[in-house]
Amino acid sequence: MIRENEARFQQAMAKEFKTASQEYIFETAASAGESEVQKSQLKEWMKPVEAPVPQFLLAKTGHKGMIYREPYGVALIIGPFNGPLLLLIRPALAALAAGNTCILTLSEALPETTKVLLDLVRNISIQAPWTVVAGGKEPNTEFLKLSFDFIFFTGSTFVGKIVAQAQRKNLTPVLLELGGMNPAIVDETANIPDAAKKIVWGAMAWGGQWCTSPGYAYVHESVADAFAAEAKKALVELFGNDPRSNSDYSRIINARTVDRLASLIDPAR
Repeated sequence: MIRENEARFQQAMAKEFKTASQEYIFETAASAGESEVQKSQLKEWMKPVEAPVPQFLLAKTGHKGMIYREPYGVALIIGPFNGPLLLLIRPALAALAAGNTCILTLSEALPETTKVLLDLVRNISIQAPWTVVAGGKEPNTEFLKLSFDFIFFTGSTFVGKIVAQAQRKNLTPVLLELGGMNPAIVDETANIPDAAKKIVWGAMAWGGQWCTSPGYAYVHESVADAFAAEAKKALVELFGNDPRSNSDYSRIINARTVDRLASLIDPAR
C-alpha cells in the first residue's frame, strides 16, 4: 500500500506542513522498510523460546520451561502529527505482526494524510485486521472509555498522562512514547562546519517538530564562537536569506502551536 501510493502520501504530508514533498521520503521509505524487516524476522520471532528453570527442578523432573508468544488482542494506536506516517505505521506493523487486530487514529492536525489513508483502507481488497479513523480530542476521549487489550500512544507528556490515567480501571498495558529535548554535544575536536550544518538541518527539518530534533547544543567554550558563525552560515545555505520563500522550509502545523512558540519568545503575547 505504501510503495504503490508513495507519491500520494508525500504530497499529502507536504500539504500539511506547506513544504516540498521530497522531505517526506523518509516517512514513506522507513514505513515500507519496517514492513520488510518485520516480514523477514517473523518466522524467528514466532518460535517458542526456552526459559530457564530452577536447577533442582531440572535435575528432579527433567522438565523444561517454554515461552509461547501470543497476541494481546485489540490494540489502539494513537498517532501524532509530527510523524504523519512512520509513527503510526511502525507500531501498527508490530501489533499486526504479533497477530493482533488494531485501530489507528490519526492526529486532527493531519486532514490530508487522514484523507489518503482512509481512502486506501476503505478500498483495500482483502479483509484487513486493522482500521483507520480520523482522530482528535473527542473521538480519542471516547476510545479511552473502551476496554482495549493494548494501547500505543505517541505524543505529548500532558496527553500521555490522560491516556495512562484513563486505562487504570481496565489495567490495560500502555506504551507511551512522549516528546523530549535532545541535546547535541560539540567538543573541541569536532569538525565545526560539519557539526553545525547537521545540527541546523536536524533542528529545522519539519520545522523542528519531530521528537528527535536537536533541542539545544552543548558546545565547548573554545569553539563556541566558531560554531555560532558556522550555524548562521549553514542556515542561509540550507534555506536562503528568506526562508519563507524556500519550498524546503517546513511550516508550524497550526496557528495554536505558532502562538505557543511565540509566547516562548515574547511572554506578553
